[in-house]
Amino acid sequence: MLTIVQTVSNWLNAVGVLAVFLVLFVECFGIPTPDEIILVFSGYLVSRHQFSYPLVILVAVAGSTFGASGAYFLARFGGRRLMLKYFRFIFRSPDRLTYWENYFARRGDIVVLIGRILSGVRAVISYPAGLFEMPYWRFLLYTIIGSLIWALLAVTLGYLVGPHVVQALTASKRYEIPILAATIAVVAAWYLWDRQRKKRRLGKSS
Repeated sequence: MLTIVQTVSNWLNAVGVLAVFLVLFVECFGIPTPDEIILVFSGYLVSRHQFSYPLVILVAVAGSTFGASGAYFLARFGGRRLMLKYFRFIFRSPDRLTYWENYFARRGDIVVLIGRILSGVRAVISYPAGLFEMPYWRFLLYTIIGSLIWALLAVTLGYLVGPHVVQALTASKRYEIPILAATIAVVAAWYLWDRQRKKRRLGKSS
């Protein structure tokens, strides 16, 4: 952890808040980056009056938004063909892909919003949004809102913990996987419940 923090510190000293933009931009394409660390550490630098709080937030949201938009359009153009070719084990058939497309059309807003906040999920959430052709203006709106919430939380945390930033980052990493696992479990349980509910409706109607 100390090595990563030192690397992030060097980036910020070398190029300033531009490092925040670049890290969050690259992350949106599914490439692992120290996004949490750079935002929290930027908050620490804000507390030392080396960075401007509004500027860090603005740059963070801009990096996330531009990166997410790039991934969205990559998936939107040619995405369905590639998914059926290389990820057939997930979707199994065009009908299955259509099911998920309709599901995303109904609940894509909240999926994108929450996905932009959750660690790991925000790195890939733009791809299904583009693949299932979520209207771009809606995707953009919820991406900006989610990115803003995440940036405010992370930068404010760094500002509040100040010199204890390394300990705070270590603690957050410790609980990151359990929280993500719990979130996935809740989503899976809700999906199974929703599926059974629809089957019962179809049974009654027939």
